[in-house]
Amino acid sequence: MGVCDDILKKDISPSCDDPVVQGLEQEGVIMNRADVDFAATLFNSTRKNVIETLAMKTGKKAYKVIVPGKAPFTGTTTALATGTYRNSFTNTLVLVILANDPDVCADIIDGLANGSYVVVLENKYKGLQKEANPGDAAFQVFGYYQGLTATTIENNKYSEDTEGGWTVTLEEQKAPKSALFLYKTSYEATKTAINTLTAEPAE
Repeated sequence: MGVCDDILKKDISPSCDDPVVQGLEQEGVIMNRADVDFAATLFNSTRKNVIETLAMKTGKKAYKVIVPGKAPFTGTTTALATGTYRNSFTNTLVLVILANDPDVCADIIDGLANGSYVVVLENKYKGLQKEANPGDAAFQVFGYYQGLTATTIENNKYSEDTEGGWTVTLEEQKAPKSALFLYKTSYEATKTAINTLTAEPAE
């Protein structure tokens, strides 16, 4: 057994040229964790928090998740979870589904209630001004290690926020890393790769 290299490796200071900004873009991607081809997943050889290739199993696809408004996915957080021998992280994602009909309930809500998911969200801060690997901060992956599962699903008929739709909270516990990012070559190339995840599978 080896000893993990859990040490600080960089100065702690803000970037004056490319300051971080808060928030997420309105569109992300959600996939059934069972449909992810983990055998085809490739991590960067030196950057342990960067996934270069994320693929679906043959015949499977991911789905777009769109939350409109000025602050989409509000309530999405990552928090430290202290353990007896090793600390981990808890990822929490909040989805708002502005619809409520038989198909939405059967095809989305019922699945979210019992399934396990991987989600890719796009940060508003993308790191495009960085000299090395510009754009590598854009796409963040949640649920890769333990899967995101529902902790709260609510339909409030008089909610001013959801307008009678649904609020869903998904949580991943005991993730061993603070964050995972999807990035290969450039922001544009990574965006194209993400778009292929939601493409209809070939017959």
